[in-house]
Amino acid sequence: MDLRSRDGILHISLLEGQARAILIESTQMVQEAKRIHGLSKIATAALGRTLTATAMMGSMLKGTDESVTASIKGGGPIGTVLAVSNENCVVKGYVDNPAIDLPRTGPKLPVGAAVGRSGRLTVIKDMHLREPYVGQVNLVSGEIAEDFAMYFTASEQTPSLVSLGVLVSEERVEAAGGLIVQMLPGASEAAIRSVENSAGMFMDISGTMREYHLDGAVQQLLMHLEPRILERRETRYACDCSRERVERALISLGAKELDDMIREQHGAQVDCHFCNRRYEFSEGELRALLASATSREDP
Repeated sequence: MDLRSRDGILHISLLEGQARAILIESTQMVQEAKRIHGLSKIATAALGRTLTATAMMGSMLKGTDESVTASIKGGGPIGTVLAVSNENCVVKGYVDNPAIDLPRTGPKLPVGAAVGRSGRLTVIKDMHLREPYVGQVNLVSGEIAEDFAMYFTASEQTPSLVSLGVLVSEERVEAAGGLIVQMLPGASEAAIRSVENSAGMFMDISGTMREYHLDGAVQQLLMHLEPRILERRETRYACDCSRERVERALISLGAKELDDMIREQHGAQVDCHFCNRRYEFSEGELRALLASATSREDP
């Protein structure tokens, strides 16, 4: 991999504040997901695009310990595609069928056919309010970028241009990146036309990242829109699971469920979907957790 490639996210003001852009280079992030999950090329493209979009949405969060989860269920053979980002743009995700393989019918990987088009994109934002925000839209194409654009337009009432791309060979992710461009309230008709007329330039985002990387992409894609970089963020793939978290999850199942597990299985194995780590609990360890669960349920 090109040593110049360093993942990151830029928040950019355009056209003297009439529009904004979020630009991400996510090559290493997607490569790490490919390595952990043993993803096929199609699965790498599908999960990589979703991770990339979710990281950009994570960069919009403001509070500590906030998170955004994007789940795509399109009815296709890949199954669920899910990604989570916290406010620090640390992401994790998985697909149900990481080995998915479909024949190509053109130059591009058939991501839409793998994802399907008959389901929904669901976005859940946990901002520590009384209830999390949940937005849903029907899938437009299953190609993911168009589906996130529809989400921003329909659920957040923010018309957006969204470009997502993953360039993957058999061995590695060659390049990955994404771009969101949004008009801000009060934008002039001339500004709107300038952005709309630029849409065609944004489509090959992975090719742009391969050639120019993050800072060079600003020049290549946005220079005519008077970009001003407001913020630079780091982003990476990492799972925050731990034995302590799994223990808390087991306790939350309740005394009856734990008792059944002890009697029927004499132990437990818990696998993390995000990093494939396995946590094993002996019968004695489950009995200790049962004691904790019982004490919680006692009046």
